[in-house]
Amino acid sequence: MASAEKLWVKALGLEIVDRRQGPDPELGKLWGLPADQFANQVLLRTPGAETGQLHFVQFREPDEPVRKGAAPTDLGAKNIDVNCTDMPELAEKLRGAGYSFRSDIAEYEVGGIHAREVQMPGHDEVNIVFIEILSQGFEVNYSPQGFAALTSFVVIVPGTLIESRFYQDVFGYDEIMHHRITGPGIEEAAGLPKGTALDMRLCGSEDNLFGRMELIEYEGLLGENRFRRAVPPATGILRCGFIVESLDDVVTRASGMSIDVKHSGDVDAIFGNGAMALLNSPAGLQIEVLQQR
Repeated sequence: MASAEKLWVKALGLEIVDRRQGPDPELGKLWGLPADQFANQVLLRTPGAETGQLHFVQFREPDEPVRKGAAPTDLGAKNIDVNCTDMPELAEKLRGAGYSFRSDIAEYEVGGIHAREVQMPGHDEVNIVFIEILSQGFEVNYSPQGFAALTSFVVIVPGTLIESRFYQDVFGYDEIMHHRITGPGIEEAAGLPKGTALDMRLCGSEDNLFGRMELIEYEGLLGENRFRRAVPPATGILRCGFIVESLDDVVTRASGMSIDVKHSGDVDAIFGNGAMALLNSPAGLQIEVLQQR
């Protein structure tokens, strides 16, 4: 947890929403673990942001990271996107704090949006992607250090169309963007073989830059399925969560798509309390759904 807080709180400027230490029978019930498996938890967000929170958990006896030894094209949750203001300057500050990057800053244009991007290896084999939108019209809250997270949750899937329809039909997201991206810029930024085409769909709300789902398919390259490894107490990215107005409505829509739903009953967790259910996206990402009391 010290490594996580050093990066996300001290270096990136996220604020602590809540903290829990010691055994947690409520999370144990939800995750199928003994209460004493949990040593420390912290919930973080960008100051002023209502969505895109990050829930960090330290296990007493952790398993290896989900993406240990993974290839860039392996299926599963891959990146946490962090928007920033002045990328060259902030990247130098992070280097000065002891962090390194996978490559130089790449600059590209997608669908008329001009952006910079650089990827950084984080703790527990989590890949962090810093993005600076140079085009106008992308205002967002930033931390005092100049960062905003979580903006997009990036998941590698076997097919973006089916996955995008799931988020639209079950959670009411919009498909904000769909592009097929090729070229040396994206190959360098993502560490892809030469000539690889990337199919990307961005789902979320047009007026909220936080908490979006970015779905990536590498055409012709189907890596190992790492969704199966994302089981607590593995470390790294395990799952994501949605807070909804009506759990019954979500369950009905998911069932209509033949998505299995596991009801968890009432749960009092660090991220909220109320009725919860677990379901898997078509690709296999496990999703927690909470209706707040």
